[in-house]
Amino acid sequence: MVNSFKTNETRVVVIGLDGATFDVIEPLIKRGKLPNLARIMQNGVYGELKSTIHPITPQAWTTFLSGKKAGKHGIFDFICRKQDSYEIQFVNASKRKAESIFSILSRADKRVGAIGVPFTFPPEKVNGFMLSGMDAPAEDGRAVYPDSIYDEIKKEFGHYYIHLASPVGRRVDQDKFWKDIVREDENRTLISKYLMAKYPCDLFITVYNNTDRVAHQHLDQTVYDMIRNDQDVNHEDFLVRTYENADAQVGSLLSDTDGDTSVIIMSDHGSGPIRRVFFLNRWLEENGFLTYKEKKQDPFLRGMHLARFIAKRFLPRWAKNLIESRMGCVRDKVESMLSFSDIEWEQTRAYGFGMYGNIYINLKGREPKGIVAQGKEYEDLRHQIIERLSRLSDPNTGEKIIEKVYRREELYQGPQLEDAPDLLIGWKDYAYYTSVTLGKEKGPIFGPHMNIDCSEYKHVGTHRLNGIFMAMGDIIKKGAEISGAGICDVAPTILYMLGQPIPEDMDGKVLTEIFDENFQRSNSPRYERPSSAANASEVVSYSDGESRKIAERLKGLGYLE
Repeated sequence: MVNSFKTNETRVVVIGLDGATFDVIEPLIKRGKLPNLARIMQNGVYGELKSTIHPITPQAWTTFLSGKKAGKHGIFDFICRKQDSYEIQFVNASKRKAESIFSILSRADKRVGAIGVPFTFPPEKVNGFMLSGMDAPAEDGRAVYPDSIYDEIKKEFGHYYIHLASPVGRRVDQDKFWKDIVREDENRTLISKYLMAKYPCDLFITVYNNTDRVAHQHLDQTVYDMIRNDQDVNHEDFLVRTYENADAQVGSLLSDTDGDTSVIIMSDHGSGPIRRVFFLNRWLEENGFLTYKEKKQDPFLRGMHLARFIAKRFLPRWAKNLIESRMGCVRDKVESMLSFSDIEWEQTRAYGFGMYGNIYINLKGREPKGIVAQGKEYEDLRHQIIERLSRLSDPNTGEKIIEKVYRREELYQGPQLEDAPDLLIGWKDYAYYTSVTLGKEKGPIFGPHMNIDCSEYKHVGTHRLNGIFMAMGDIIKKGAEISGAGICDVAPTILYMLGQPIPEDMDGKVLTEIFDENFQRSNSPRYERPSSAANASEVVSYSDGESRKIAERLKGLGYLE
């Protein structure tokens, strides 16, 4: 192994723990289970980091990378509607319309490195290296810049794991699932340490995904309450073990830093239990805003769904891979049927898709078969939907469950506003999960936890607004708790730490309160006009096969039903 990197200049290392929350971290620290995170909190600063609305991976990480909200960077969800059609496509970083912190620093001759940051595919041609995150369709050379780094990683480590495993199949597979989690995290750490040492960077960022992945299937209300009440959780519980493993990876990375390096630990959002599932399109149908076609279900399609379920639940992995290679085109056809083909557009005024509650108006001149006129009719319809949704209550408790239904312009400003949903549901504590099932939703408006893909695991945990922020280093205050930090504040804060001017059009602010007084006195934030170097590259669309792989990954994480 190459020796630890040393430098006389300030450097910044960011370690992302996707979906991590103080709701889990603080009780586990009290029980002595997370010594490395405890050390950072004791010797640095810490506080909640408010995520985006919605607190969803693509929007949140892109807001972090750009220091701008989605009205400027243009990424709102995992999926978007193709222009002039009702077809759905998956989104990647090429859709981002704002310059990343990697690009800003590269232009300033600063070296940067990134490993596994979500929504960094295709990788940017930075002054350094980039290994793309979860939006990369495959763990191959396309996901890595430059090519020489990919070849080097293959030679040294054999593989770069983006998402090694998902909980698909029977519960007897959970031992292998745990081994895959550990193997993926250790692979991320080994590659990070190797590249940090061999190619020192002014800014290095690496992200671990499993704190989020495991929360989706294990952070139910029972586990959450036990952790918060300092009760022992079953030894087999993946959540505690995953946080302990993540803490060990943080400790390993910290062992390779010196006094000239400031460390930031952060998450893109928090996590918590799902109280109830809400079927948005079913609600829109019941309230007369959406109409489905009357048709009988195709027996072929029903049979294909059953065959897919049986194969993914019961067949060994080698057999699943064989089906993937031999029947991919058939499965592409099946997936294409899971779209908006069941909707009667000439009678539909509003529809939903995406995560957490996005409502789009079937607008004339924008949607191919739009029926709602722009202007007063559009505004009246939005007002009507807001009024009805605002009265929504939990069927068991009668409690109001929506904090606010936002018009898009209340959340976003900027040139990408037109791509935002017309309305967004702001749930109380984001404890109510919105089904993203495409096609005809049946039954009641509220439902129980659903299975993750074809597995026996229930989707019990989801995202929260309260992410985490920690920082430690010679220029950072010691043992201080901060408040009011948002995820869009991290990019301008990093630029300030590295002595770089901050673009005036960033929405975030410098978190000056985290720095000691000597550093603040000697370093006033500087600002500059926005660069014209925003992401102007051509949008990279996935092939059918790549879209299928992305869909399988998101299903395995619980993001698609």
